[in-house]
Amino acid sequence: MFYPFQKNFLPYYVGLVFVSFPLLGLKYFGYPMWTSPLTFLFVVAYMGLVHLKPRHRFLEEVFWHYLLFYIVLMSSVVNGNMMWFFFFPSNLLVWRFEKGWRSYRGYSLLVAILIMIGVFITYSPTMTDKVAIVLVTLFILGMTTFQMQTREEEALKDLLYRQSQENQVLVAENERNRIGRDLHDTLGHTFAMMSLKTELALKQLDKDNIEAVRKELEEINQISRTSMQEVRTLINHLKYRSLEEELLALQELLTMSHIEVSLDNQLEGEVLLPMVSSSLVMILRELVTNIIKHAEASQCQICLKRDNGIVVLVSDNGKGFSSLTGTELHSVRERLTLVSGEMEIVSPKAPTLIHIRLEEGVNA
Repeated sequence: MFYPFQKNFLPYYVGLVFVSFPLLGLKYFGYPMWTSPLTFLFVVAYMGLVHLKPRHRFLEEVFWHYLLFYIVLMSSVVNGNMMWFFFFPSNLLVWRFEKGWRSYRGYSLLVAILIMIGVFITYSPTMTDKVAIVLVTLFILGMTTFQMQTREEEALKDLLYRQSQENQVLVAENERNRIGRDLHDTLGHTFAMMSLKTELALKQLDKDNIEAVRKELEEINQISRTSMQEVRTLINHLKYRSLEEELLALQELLTMSHIEVSLDNQLEGEVLLPMVSSSLVMILRELVTNIIKHAEASQCQICLKRDNGIVVLVSDNGKGFSSLTGTELHSVRERLTLVSGEMEIVSPKAPTLIHIRLEEGVNA
């Protein structure tokens, strides 16, 4: 019926510190004693909405409407400052139920706020109180709307990331299928020829025609060598997606995430060692994924060049790193150890600038 405690529930628990205000009000501000059980039920309803599983819809609605009832009652009858408790249902609306204003809970929250405003405007003795209520209400509505937009942006980024992962899986699957077809075509033809040549050699051997047998065996040897070279070439061509293709895919992913990207690839046309090319691809994927999911950036610059090795510069205008401990981007650091590379976070924020150098050379 209820979810057990989870780490992502912790922010909801932190908000309970504000429940101390109506409890302290019993002693210091003359709150009526009948507010005590109502406050207790408020906590029960709030925690119930945090932990209740979705299939218990009726109980969920009871808890939700009790929250609104409690806040309107306490704000209107006991203390107007209790209107700040609207942040409890607004946080649940945005982060727990992942709904917007255009939902049943969104509309019911707006109705409760309007009822409270009506009561205050009608019974507040001074214009100052009325203006204060309107300003506080606008602040609550603005913060809730901002949280909704933030949640939608995070959901969009997660969706784009999942789509990117799915696309990579599809690309890998198509690549495997293509490799399978090419190997089948190449090796199938080769084995057919070798089988035919072997049969001819056996027939010539039965006739004691040694020269003809030698000729067939030499051709079989040549076919096997040629086929081996074809397979090696096929694997080398298909094992890695080119750096240019990967950069194009990352550029499209950033654009889909509403991040303006500037790309300067001075390595275009160079044939990199397979290990270097693969490492560059994986490192760039890690950095771009980090920008999309965590940086909250609107602009990104990527530069690849040669300067006493291969240099990668990635910068963005996102929130960056709050502090540097030396363990940031550990997966990138691990990949760099394979190619004698190093990484430096030149600027942690405003803008964030990451400098990567690979000492590995290139093939001619």
